[in-house]
Amino acid sequence: MKRLSLLLAITLFLFSNNFGQSDNKNLQFTEKVEYNTWLAGVKVGVMIPYCDIMDYDFFPSNPKSYQFGWSAFVNKQISPFVGLQAQFTSGKLFAEKTNRYFNSTFIQYGVNSYFSITDLIFTKIHEKKINLFFLIGIGLMDFRSILYKNDIPDAEEGYTDIYLEKGKATSEFVVPVTIGANFKLSKSIDLNIETSLNNLVSSDKLDVTKELRNDKYGYTSIGISFKIGDSKNYHLAWISSKEKQQFEEKLAKQNLTEIELLMDDTEFLARKVAYLDSIINAKPPIEEDEDNDGVPNIKDLEPNTPSNYISNFQGIGISITDTIVETDTLINKNKELLFSIYFDFNNFEVKPEYNMQLAEVAKKLKANPLYKIEIRGHADKVGNEAYNRELSKKRTQAVANKLIESYNIIPDRLMQTFKGEDDQLSAEDDYINRRVDFIILKSQP
Repeated sequence: MKRLSLLLAITLFLFSNNFGQSDNKNLQFTEKVEYNTWLAGVKVGVMIPYCDIMDYDFFPSNPKSYQFGWSAFVNKQISPFVGLQAQFTSGKLFAEKTNRYFNSTFIQYGVNSYFSITDLIFTKIHEKKINLFFLIGIGLMDFRSILYKNDIPDAEEGYTDIYLEKGKATSEFVVPVTIGANFKLSKSIDLNIETSLNNLVSSDKLDVTKELRNDKYGYTSIGISFKIGDSKNYHLAWISSKEKQQFEEKLAKQNLTEIELLMDDTEFLARKVAYLDSIINAKPPIEEDEDNDGVPNIKDLEPNTPSNYISNFQGIGISITDTIVETDTLINKNKELLFSIYFDFNNFEVKPEYNMQLAEVAKKLKANPLYKIEIRGHADKVGNEAYNRELSKKRTQAVANKLIESYNIIPDRLMQTFKGEDDQLSAEDDYINRRVDFIILKSQP
């Protein structure tokens, strides 16, 4: 039953890795923070029994009472403050009183809880060069002891008889209480100094004498421990709780800022794409045009323009015979392409930089009373056909309004046509296709 209970405690220790990792997973929006949590080591030291058979209070006067022992241990750090330790110890004990003395050999194994004292004092990682701690645990001690009186074997534990034939070792529960210090020699190696008092639980068998005192022994040792894990990571035992919290909060804030910036960029791009998509796929309302002269009814001053007439921007028909336009080619000697002006994407505003060209148009019309001018609007291929036709129409209207309002050109001398996305001048540069051409129509006297 004793061995089964201790086996259960050791099993819980071996599965403690899951508890250690959970400490690093409770940060939202952060990368996982990695720490080394395992270490293993060995130690040697002096053992002193405290039993009924002893003639000292604390330090024996007989050198034989200072016996050597050794230990091996493995630590699993759960947090900077708390850890678990599995330990195996082997050693010998000797004590005497008047004409009696006893010898004992034993092995001991168990699980200890680790608590950092330094973690309550230091807050920064660079200050934590010494790690003070205490341990308390439960273990099982298997021992064989012989009591001598006047140098003659008198009683035994773990032997079949006083003739010292070994039998089954006596097993008792033991509760070790330890205080110690770790000194950081390097990022991988620590120096350990410990002293412990190992108390047998309700047992007086260690010195084979049943008197008043529960048996126990002291163990003072020195050793080294090796930190296991990635050399780039800090060991959790050497980081104070406050330092760990500050480091993880800083990382969480940094990562959260990066996520917020990324989300802002994503939202900005989404808004930009949606805006461009709305421009490309916009469908302007279709206005009724009963006489199909290109001017909607609401703006048409002559709603029944004959089909063989060309309408100006107000829907007023102009007979083809009134102009000398017999063909839609600029090679015709009666037609003269003056120049073109250009517009921004999805825009029909006349730029101020073209005021000089418009002034030249007005000057030419005023100098030649028989001349008329065709204002021919164009658009690029971005968007649907109906939208581009309407956009080119708005561009011709804007130019006509400029000539009428700024230069007092009679509206009847202006003929508006709009090609939309037809008659593309450039196959590569869309800005060339966003234009209005000015064509002089030369009538004969």
